[in-house]
Amino acid sequence: MKPQWHFNERRACDRMRDSANDAFFTAESLENLSEALVREGIQNSLDAAQRGGASERQVTVRIALVTGATEHARSALLALFQPARVHFERGLGNGNFADLLNGDIGFLVFEDFGTKGLNGDVSEWQLERADNNAFLSFFRAEGRSSKTGDNLGRWGIGKQVFPTASRLHSMFGLSVRSDTPTKVLMGSAVVRSHSVAGKDFQPDGWFGCRANESEQVLPVTESDFIQQFEQTLGLKRQDKPGLSVVVPCVDDRLSMEDLRRAVVRNFFWPVLLGELVVELEEPGHSHRIDAESIAVHRSVLQPSEAAVVEFAAWAAYAKPAEIVKLSEEVAKQPDWRKSGELLLSDAKLSEIRARMETSQKVGVRIPVRVRPKDGRPEAMSHFTVFIAPCRDAGHRPLFLRDGILIKDVRAPQLQGCRSLVEVADPPLAGLLGDAEGVNHTQWQKDSPKFHNRYFHGPDTIKFVTRSVFEIMQALHARDTKGEPTLLLDLFYLPTDDGPVEPSKKPKPGEDAKQSEPPGGVLPKPKRFELRQVEGGFLLKPGNAPPESFPVRVRIEAAYAVRRGNAIKRWASDDFIFTRQPLRQEPKANGVVVTREEDNSLELELRKPDFQFGVCGFDKKRDLVVRAIELKGGDEENI
Repeated sequence: MKPQWHFNERRACDRMRDSANDAFFTAESLENLSEALVREGIQNSLDAAQRGGASERQVTVRIALVTGATEHARSALLALFQPARVHFERGLGNGNFADLLNGDIGFLVFEDFGTKGLNGDVSEWQLERADNNAFLSFFRAEGRSSKTGDNLGRWGIGKQVFPTASRLHSMFGLSVRSDTPTKVLMGSAVVRSHSVAGKDFQPDGWFGCRANESEQVLPVTESDFIQQFEQTLGLKRQDKPGLSVVVPCVDDRLSMEDLRRAVVRNFFWPVLLGELVVELEEPGHSHRIDAESIAVHRSVLQPSEAAVVEFAAWAAYAKPAEIVKLSEEVAKQPDWRKSGELLLSDAKLSEIRARMETSQKVGVRIPVRVRPKDGRPEAMSHFTVFIAPCRDAGHRPLFLRDGILIKDVRAPQLQGCRSLVEVADPPLAGLLGDAEGVNHTQWQKDSPKFHNRYFHGPDTIKFVTRSVFEIMQALHARDTKGEPTLLLDLFYLPTDDGPVEPSKKPKPGEDAKQSEPPGGVLPKPKRFELRQVEGGFLLKPGNAPPESFPVRVRIEAAYAVRRGNAIKRWASDDFIFTRQPLRQEPKANGVVVTREEDNSLELELRKPDFQFGVCGFDKKRDLVVRAIELKGGDEENI
């Protein structure tokens, strides 16, 4: 039987159906098609990993983007599609097949190694025997998956990203497996319902072999055909177990830079752990992303994202002594209001605080009980929170489930810290995986695979997503207990007048106290006034300005910190007075800048109506500014 494309006629009793799978890979939470392909493809490969005795995995993924095929490859692709050209023209709404397979036709190859391949009976089609049949799930099923438990994907939709990335809406899959036959090649296409020669056809097409139209399409097993296919399109499968996918006529929205960025952004955790290596290839250039080289590839990310990957390099190998373990005995229910004080006892908070002060980072292992409703036994599980102080604007925690970034989790944003939440333990990873949508970007309490399947299911999601916030809130409350003035230095511009005591409301039957009569306590004389303006500060004469000039003043500034002296803990990545976006505004009057260095300025005030200001600071952060009058060798705070 000659391998070719086959489409089935639509019967009168069949529903007219056009797939909407493309919409799953264009969500706002996914930056582009390259990211969707990387996320879905690599998570499938990680799920299919061959596990060692200690359940470890080591997967290599090769992605080759060929933007312009050789004449030999182009001729081979034309030969594969030419017999079915009318089906593709009608099914894609393009009346000119040459427009789809033009002179600069490209293709993409996605191969994984260290995986099992598509095991299962290649002729199976019945639902009762579909479980654990990866071949059936990949080629013959849509919206159904052989994956369960803590696997990354379980919707049976992710593989459709490959035909979505093809202008022909098609793909080829070549797999080496432990089942018989050991090496198989098959193609799949999802176009639209269409008519050819007066007959209506279903949108699904398969490339393979069948004796007549009433039988199912079987994969190609003929070794010469498969070998020619591999050589022509540059596959490196040979006899190594795994799956190779070829996306013909690749969509021009894919780019190597986007593919590389998507790998680093979404899979930095398994790469850092040594579980994943990704090789990216394009004509004349290649990239290898592994635990040793990922630091170099951070350059493709935004600075804030790159900083997270750098932090994760520590978290991935944090020692047991660097992780504070909360007690399992008090983990009765996943609710911070009911069990938060027991979990975050004074002793545990002291341990967390000590870790953060000594090493500027900490891991916290948090227990959580998982209770399925489907008869499976309940289990004590856990997740780990990693926290480090930072000096830039606020961040939301990043959440990892079994290595993949769940990038659109709604969690409170916190200033002054960077955090990762890693969920790898199977019971909790399975629960959260069931709560994910098709894109695996959110945890949704109303997901059809999650709703009403667990006791306290929605509470468990909330317990995980609020974990960093609850820890930082508990630390903050403990730091400020009994010390009402501890956080006064976090106000934008502290004054010399000291804190203002809040007025007390009179008790019933008592008269309110009269305000201080005129002529009572006079305000403190101030030679200078340091005033807040939008995004900066302004120095002006105070209520008792200097009587003689010139006067020398030094100004020091820093962003507020949770603990310690902000000025002393200034860092160059916060700001430098001589660099943008800082600027002198409004225009200085009667002031000469005599020295500029890092976070300090020295000024010479020459006129009674002097004025000097600086703007351009981060408006989302509190700024501490101190002015010091210089008198010979002495200094005096002003």
